[in-house]
Amino acid sequence: MLKHHAERQPRPARASARAAMARPAMVVAAAAAVSLMIAAPAQAHPGEHTVGPGDTLSGLADAHDTSWQAIHAENRDTIGPDPHALQVGQVLDIGGSGSAPPAPSAPAPSAPEASGEYVVQPGDTLEGIAARHGTTSQQLHARNRDVIGPDPDVLRSGQRLTVGGSAPAPERASRSAARSTPSTAAYDAWDPHVRPAVEEIATRFDVSTVLTRPGHSPTQGRAADFMVYDDRAKGDALSQYTIDNAARLGVEYVIWQQRIYTVSSGSWRAMEDRGSPTANHMDHPHVAFRPAP
Repeated sequence: MLKHHAERQPRPARASARAAMARPAMVVAAAAAVSLMIAAPAQAHPGEHTVGPGDTLSGLADAHDTSWQAIHAENRDTIGPDPHALQVGQVLDIGGSGSAPPAPSAPAPSAPEASGEYVVQPGDTLEGIAARHGTTSQQLHARNRDVIGPDPDVLRSGQRLTVGGSAPAPERASRSAARSTPSTAAYDAWDPHVRPAVEEIATRFDVSTVLTRPGHSPTQGRAADFMVYDDRAKGDALSQYTIDNAARLGVEYVIWQQRIYTVSSGSWRAMEDRGSPTANHMDHPHVAFRPAP
């Protein structure tokens, strides 16, 4: 009976059936791998539409004289955050011709929460974050060492980093600025007898960022990391100056370029590989000072 009934249908239905068969047999689950503009438009049914195989938001938008962004915005609770991820059987609310104004596009990747702060997302790297905020990965690590830790390659989702806004941030704003208090730690972070030595070295070699932290070796108040970044010549000169003036400055040892110089031995020796440029002291000489007399 079904066959007999089908043969009695008007002939135009065959053309419609052929057109439907000619449509690409695209499964909705695979839509994430293709453009939103591929599938043929579905017929207009103002009000509601039940998603069928091959439907895409762009096709439905063309059929209903609206935009795919508007449909996604109206049906986000049904579709979810990914506008490509339609599922057969979903019932969408489509306002119909002219009744649904275009809505903003799907959310863009996460941006800084504030002009001076960024929340780390999965897949982020310091280099990528720095490039988006007009700074360098070294500066970004120096500003956020307490959050990131000593290894700049180890970021964790959810960490809040101080990025200093989106304006370009040169490594050194000016000679006069560089010769002021180190940018990431006040001189009172060091023991009183160490402060004059840290200031002298930072000023002499135009180092704008000097770091210390709890747990620093030998102690927070007796250790200083002079951030020279990729300026190896400056690091070499700074290290040699501290060695040449070790007695006057009260220097106990210097670590630079994965080597350690102990004043008591008078020589350099190689250190083990700690896994990253910063951990291996490739971007900063680490100067340790003796206890107060």
